[in-house]
Amino acid sequence: MTSPEHIRRLFAYTRWANRKTLEAVAPLTADELNKPIGGSFGSVQGTLHHLYGADWVWLERFHGRSPRALPDPDEAVTLAVLSEKWRHVQDGHRDFIERLDPDRLKEKLTYVNFAGESWSYPVGEALIHLANHGTYHRGQVATLLRQLGRSPIPTDYLRYIDAGSPV
Repeated sequence: MTSPEHIRRLFAYTRWANRKTLEAVAPLTADELNKPIGGSFGSVQGTLHHLYGADWVWLERFHGRSPRALPDPDEAVTLAVLSEKWRHVQDGHRDFIERLDPDRLKEKLTYVNFAGESWSYPVGEALIHLANHGTYHRGQVATLLRQLGRSPIPTDYLRYIDAGSPV
């Protein structure tokens, strides 16, 4: 099982990688952000909203709540609003993770998904899933940026290490 310190480091990396991804998309125009170019969520903005929304849903689950849907995309139509909302969610993750101990990582997290099904996983496994989910979709954002003729900022874990492991 992963230790609380490993989880803290993984989420510090995740916050760093999310910031780098937001830096990479910041130069895009509103039209480019919302341009339907494919991928799982249609556009850069759609993919970013999914990342933020999933982070929010899991934060709610870690606090014993089971949201029935992702946040409404109309509540974060600009990159600035989305970034601010996402920052608050990531702060919530950090606060939750800072209080973890080895026993809490093993506790079962039970929630109801969007389809009304009940699921249970150890808290540590759910946290690893969430971090991995972000990596997957940041990769999609990188591909979408390339399709727009733009360059993503590398967010590999070793780049994080090379940058001095900022938090």
